[in-house]
Amino acid sequence: MKSSPIKFCCILLLFIFSIEGYAQEKGIKGYMKRRAAKKEAAIEEGRPFLSVLAGPGYTPENGLLLGGGILYTFKTNAEDSLIQRSSIPINTFFSTKGNYGFNAKMATFWFQDKLRINFVGKFSNANDNYFGVGFSEINRLSLGDSTTAYKRESYKISPTVMFRLMKNIYAGMGVDLNRSKVTELNPYMEQNSYYNEFGPENYNAGLKFTGSYDSRDITVNAWKGWFVNFNATFYGDYLGSDNDYNIYELDIRTYHQLNREGNTLALKLYGRVGTGDIPYEELSRIGGTNALRGYIDGQYRDRTGVYLISEWRHMFLKSNEELSKHGIAVWLGSGSIANDLDAINEWIPNLGVGYRFEVQPRMNLRIDFGIGRETSGLYFNFTEAF
Repeated sequence: MKSSPIKFCCILLLFIFSIEGYAQEKGIKGYMKRRAAKKEAAIEEGRPFLSVLAGPGYTPENGLLLGGGILYTFKTNAEDSLIQRSSIPINTFFSTKGNYGFNAKMATFWFQDKLRINFVGKFSNANDNYFGVGFSEINRLSLGDSTTAYKRESYKISPTVMFRLMKNIYAGMGVDLNRSKVTELNPYMEQNSYYNEFGPENYNAGLKFTGSYDSRDITVNAWKGWFVNFNATFYGDYLGSDNDYNIYELDIRTYHQLNREGNTLALKLYGRVGTGDIPYEELSRIGGTNALRGYIDGQYRDRTGVYLISEWRHMFLKSNEELSKHGIAVWLGSGSIANDLDAINEWIPNLGVGYRFEVQPRMNLRIDFGIGRETSGLYFNFTEAF
């Protein structure tokens, strides 16, 4: 295991904990108290509030990086005491490999939660890695500048609108627009048949239909409840897409409170199956920030991807038995890829530990250190992985 992720994890934790130490200095302590009081009043009254944080990190695909983010929350109706606060977390990063990018994820709740409008937006300019498709190719190719490394630009825009049909049941539709462009190739990609079938630039546009059952108490950090979601997205030239293919996703999550609030066991089973002419950037993946943390995003890719994660999340208690702002998370998972579900015969392991800091009620900054097969990564993000 490399020492760099551990070292930067320690630096990042010291950076966050030092906030409390600096708060003891004259003037700073008063500012922090006023800031905390302002936040508490704004959230209690249903007004918007903005949190800003930054710090170092490490991921296997980006190397050492400086990440920053904002978390903007608001209520679509300040007088509705039952409706959840809508959230817009935005994260950016710059890495020592010359990579940079941002991603935004919006979840909003309208009209007593009869309408949900969600949005995902991503952009990156990065030195990435392509190991081929399927375990047979991936296992015989080692990570390196002359083997797997390449450079690409990509973006994704995906808005979704959902309506409540009955209690906890929602249905709706959206679009998915994504584009990728390879600007520097490696020798392996130059002769790889799957890559050459689609070429260096692909624009994909699809129409998505979605349905879900959602009984979670809070969507961004559930302590109890179930979430079952099914998506079917159809990409074709009727929307200007360069490729014709379909993607089917099933996401099952369950959350169980253990003994008290803030002590939660969370489990997730996720499956993604593709049919048709799927470009290499749109194949199913099982690594990255929100899946099997610690694996290079895109190292394991094929038409079908499946993973299972169990995660224990624990917020500590203060001396007065109230929940503190600090917590930990520990997870264990495994995943696989294959051409189809019947062909799955190899699984890769995943485990990790994380630190949680509550920046707004039930909305955490998370710092996760994940370990996989001969790989590891440190992740800096807002809201939970699932």
